[in-house]
Amino acid sequence: MIKDRLTTPQITVQMFAAMVGVGILTLPETVGSKAGVDSWIAIFIAGFLSMVAVSIMAYLGNRFPGQSIIHYAPLLIGRFLGTIVLLAFLIYFLFFVGTVVRISADVTKLFLLDLTPVEVIIIGMLSISTYLVLHGVNAIARFNEFIQPLALFLLLLVLTQTIRDTDLGRILPILGDGIRPLIRSLPTTFFAFLGFEVLLFIQPFMEQPRTAQRAALLAIGTTMFLYVIVTILSIAVLGKTEVTLVEYPTLTIIKNIEVPGAFIERLDSIMMMVWIPFSVTTIVMFHYCASLILAQMLGLQEHRVIALLLIPVVFLIAVLPRNILEVDKWSQLASLLGASLISVVPIWLVVMYKWKKRRQRV
Repeated sequence: MIKDRLTTPQITVQMFAAMVGVGILTLPETVGSKAGVDSWIAIFIAGFLSMVAVSIMAYLGNRFPGQSIIHYAPLLIGRFLGTIVLLAFLIYFLFFVGTVVRISADVTKLFLLDLTPVEVIIIGMLSISTYLVLHGVNAIARFNEFIQPLALFLLLLVLTQTIRDTDLGRILPILGDGIRPLIRSLPTTFFAFLGFEVLLFIQPFMEQPRTAQRAALLAIGTTMFLYVIVTILSIAVLGKTEVTLVEYPTLTIIKNIEVPGAFIERLDSIMMMVWIPFSVTTIVMFHYCASLILAQMLGLQEHRVIALLLIPVVFLIAVLPRNILEVDKWSQLASLLGASLISVVPIWLVVMYKWKKRRQRV
């Protein structure tokens, strides 16, 4: 029996926390290099596809009250295939956590702690993550409830200071290059929404599981509009060509802000303090889900020991890439695995569920 219970708003915040992270800094560059000035349209399309995918996940969760994919996957597709699917999710979560930790550490070192070894920053982030994971999903939810609204408010406040430098004519013409760039950019844009799949693992903790779809759609919608705002501002300030030439466009436009008469000269430092909680909460959610999977597969009642044992694994994944190019490659591989699992597994499970129900009637 699950003791921890989450409200519908808490689930919304949990999913928002899982999705929003590195994408805030990198999405304008990654999607802009493929879709150009139509990047914001690609984000809307990817957001819609994410809503469809998460609706399928919520449907599955409602068919198996009190159970996560860890429990119903083996029931629907057999123990062997179910174990393969769970192992794939485990590998995906671990590699995703490792790459997010490394990217977060690299950015923190670049903009805040330039004299601190990246390994020390990684250990610090993993320590915070593990502390929250050890205290369970309720502690994670309360932390997110406190930090996410505050971080989002400060982020939007900082972004408003870029408006005076914007030229909305730079996001025109709409569909000037046709629809092909949009289609080509969709995989990359969809990667930025990865994180909503945690619903497969946390829906059983809900007080009202039937509201899971509503909570998930709100989380994706909020993420989508945040990404659209950041992307439009980046292109409107830098231009469609320049936005693809910098690694972190969001930080670049904020770094160039000059507030007349303000006692704060570097708003990018504030942006970093806002962004770090976003990245940490992403790490926490994926670390927690990975711990749940492995604990269940080993037949353990508690995930705490597993959460501790996963620290060296994640640390190794985080430090193995030798440079930013290798980090990007690892990140793309992890995102590709996650997108493949999200696109295939829920539909496969729904088909098997329908087939088994039909056989029972016959």
